[in-house]
Amino acid sequence: LQFFEPVMVDGIPRAKPPPEVCSSGALEWEHTLVAFLVGKRLPANKVREVLLRKWGQVGSFSFHSVDNGVFLIKFENGHARDWIMDNGPWDIWGYHIALRKWTKGISLKLEECTSIPVWVKLTNVPIHLWSKLGLSYIASVLGRPLYMDAPTTNRKSLTFARVCIDMLASSTFPNAIHLDLDDGSSITVGVEYPWKPQACSLCKVFDHANKSCPRAARREWLPKPVVEACRQPEDAEGWITIKRKKTPVANDIRAEGNSLNGESVVHPQQAPQTPIKGGEIPHDAERNKEPSSASPDNNPLGSKIVLIDGGCNTMDNNRGKAICMETDSPVAGNIGGSGKKKKKKGLNAWNVRGLNYPSKHREVSHFILSNKLSLLALLETKLREPHANLVVNSIRKQWKFCSNHCASLSGRIVVMWDPAYIEFVPIFVNEQALHGTVTLPNQQNVFVSFVYGLCDTRDRKLLWDDLLFCANYFKKSPWLLIGDFNVSRFTHEHSNSCRITKAMQDFNNTVRTAELEDLKSTGLTYTWSNMRMGSATISKKFDRAMGNWEWFQSFGYAYAHTHASGI
Repeated sequence: LQFFEPVMVDGIPRAKPPPEVCSSGALEWEHTLVAFLVGKRLPANKVREVLLRKWGQVGSFSFHSVDNGVFLIKFENGHARDWIMDNGPWDIWGYHIALRKWTKGISLKLEECTSIPVWVKLTNVPIHLWSKLGLSYIASVLGRPLYMDAPTTNRKSLTFARVCIDMLASSTFPNAIHLDLDDGSSITVGVEYPWKPQACSLCKVFDHANKSCPRAARREWLPKPVVEACRQPEDAEGWITIKRKKTPVANDIRAEGNSLNGESVVHPQQAPQTPIKGGEIPHDAERNKEPSSASPDNNPLGSKIVLIDGGCNTMDNNRGKAICMETDSPVAGNIGGSGKKKKKKGLNAWNVRGLNYPSKHREVSHFILSNKLSLLALLETKLREPHANLVVNSIRKQWKFCSNHCASLSGRIVVMWDPAYIEFVPIFVNEQALHGTVTLPNQQNVFVSFVYGLCDTRDRKLLWDDLLFCANYFKKSPWLLIGDFNVSRFTHEHSNSCRITKAMQDFNNTVRTAELEDLKSTGLTYTWSNMRMGSATISKKFDRAMGNWEWFQSFGYAYAHTHASGI
């Protein structure tokens, strides 16, 4: 470092770098993005790992942590930065990450952020207004339009337009835009938000919501006898002064004579809280309690998905793929006054061969018991329909099952479940996928799709069309998509090739259009091998687990783990 004489202004020393110093410093950061992680505070190293996995193939970048939830991503060139901006939205474990191009003077504090980029979907847009200017006029009703995604720019699909808009924290996030046309008629353009940021209507910022605003008055529900016991002689007629525990703040509560059960401190900015029933834990206590995971809530399905598959380290092509979902969420089991709680069981999809042999039945049964599974999908079973019932009963008695024998003679997908814990109802069935709804013990419904794609590219085109249809059908509910797609997505999922094939492009276009995202994965990278040795070895990742926006909002911490082949 060097010493420079400060400038004296009114007797106060001030630093004043020359313009060329500011310009050279700004030039160093010209290809930088500012990332705001809204709604969740995650460790910077975890954020970097996820972004490196998602953006590492686009171009190299450096990661810098600025503030809690604010990061700088510095790219080597503007092309990589612009590609990231044009192919959003992006999320980290289901939590949206808002991106802005860095400029001099931009605020790097989330608590000062009064506007934030939000991706929106515009439906029912007139064809003659499907242009840069036309969409700009429509999107300006919501905020300041920034840019469109690549499919909207190229007009590949005119079903909806996806536009990124800089929206204010004071916005009401309307669900419709009234559009007046040149012929005097008017239509309504639908607006959908895959993600809505939490905003405070009092502070007009995105750092926190109204519930956690420090300026908002807090209300408490108190039983009437407790309120009456707090009456003091110096209290004015009709008023009772209530002092909070461990705080000097006092609230004046109007004592209503016709109240039956208690008194509520009511503030016009917020509705009264629901009284706490006996045996329940207050919501504030639940919020303040340290969570067992990075997920905001205890997920009914749990926090672990295990993908068991044949990795490249073993030259066995018997791909024993399984995606297991485990949980530690308790189910009330107060039988006979006992306070014990049962563990919910998990979810599993397994590409397995040899189910016609009884020894394989015992191995699968042991795997179910050891992993506490309640839902199991067997892929590539090669079971004839008359034998399916015998095989399922041999593996687990009292379990129910369904299959796609109606579309495939070999029954490529067999789904079996424990009716004592969950209920699975198939909805759509074809040769390559079985889609259904799962009713969890807490009566929540989620959609689960088990996929086993065919090898032929033309056959997989039918699978992509099926997934796009289901994405629209399941878009308002959590949807998990797991299985063997027989095609990889990225170049790093191939052991010795950096070429992006037409099949990979079609798969990625389907995932992007369906608004799906890979679950966080650990373990082995590759799930298929050609069983060769040495330089002739080819390994690929064909198996994966993906979810839609609703899935990540409900089960954001679920992840997939890849084991070695075999059980």
